[in-house]
Amino acid sequence: MVRKVKILEEYELMKKDFKVIAEKIDNFILKHLPNNVSNLWKASKHYIIAGGKRLRPFFILKSYSLLDENFEKIIPIAAAIEILHTFSLIHDDIMDRDSTRRNVPTVHTKWNESLAILAGDILLSQAFVFVDKTKIPQDIKYKILIELGQVSSKLCEGQAMDMEFEERTDVSSEEYMKMVELKTGSLFEISAFIGGLCANASVSQIKSLKEFGKKFGLSFQIIDDILGLIGEEKKIGKPIGSDLRKGKKTYLLIYALEHLKNPEKSNLITILGKKEKNNDDISKGIELIKHSGAIESAKKIVKNLLDEAISKLEVFPDSEAKKELQRLAKFSIQRTY
Repeated sequence: MVRKVKILEEYELMKKDFKVIAEKIDNFILKHLPNNVSNLWKASKHYIIAGGKRLRPFFILKSYSLLDENFEKIIPIAAAIEILHTFSLIHDDIMDRDSTRRNVPTVHTKWNESLAILAGDILLSQAFVFVDKTKIPQDIKYKILIELGQVSSKLCEGQAMDMEFEERTDVSSEEYMKMVELKTGSLFEISAFIGGLCANASVSQIKSLKEFGKKFGLSFQIIDDILGLIGEEKKIGKPIGSDLRKGKKTYLLIYALEHLKNPEKSNLITILGKKEKNNDDISKGIELIKHSGAIESAKKIVKNLLDEAISKLEVFPDSEAKKELQRLAKFSIQRTY
């Protein structure tokens, strides 16, 4: 009982820390985004105002704090990563035909696809401008700008793979992990890397931070897959079963297709093959996936990834930032949104 109380207290402290960082990031973004064209301004800040975890900025600032306490000077870079992430969400929503995100209408639904594309584009361009506003040495800025260009390409590659997989029923778990590494893991990896780079981390420390970020990112996406199937719609901000409805190849679906026997496997493939899936189809599909043992397998993989991620922080001296990153990894498997 005492241990449970302590865990809850630590979680509440972490939530307060997240809120402080989120406010700093949001204030910087809303202050510095161009606001000359009214609708474009409103569309580009739509998801920022809707809220969010701000996990990637948290990664940058806490990775920096492993070696240097004054993270205020790199707030612009943390904001840059957040709007780069938001750019990818806006464009992904258009391609995936999603109607809601974070419990608000998607940008292309609230306005239109053309304006949504421009809103994403301006966020991408401003990410590079934000980096230049940071008061760090020019050579480090240059490295970060190159990394941002590379990670932007990885996001596109990951999304292209995700879309391609929708048309296939033979996607392997290895292919899925590669897609997630590009689409989700890469942003967490670069966030941890940038924090360390700005704090003059050693080569071995940088390597450990990148591994920490990548493994956390992989686990984060698999947890998202689980919540998308059995979570609470209001908490996750989108309809339950929406990935299944669109034929998205999540780890859970891939596992089910690999392990179910006929006729259950055939039934699931039949559901996937329907262009229009009704609510009964989705409910049956969810039950088939659950029956396959996919959720238990996914949770086991997540635990292993997070254990590996936590171990990568051992190269750093003990500090409050180190404890916070470790707590984040431990708590993430229990998150509900």
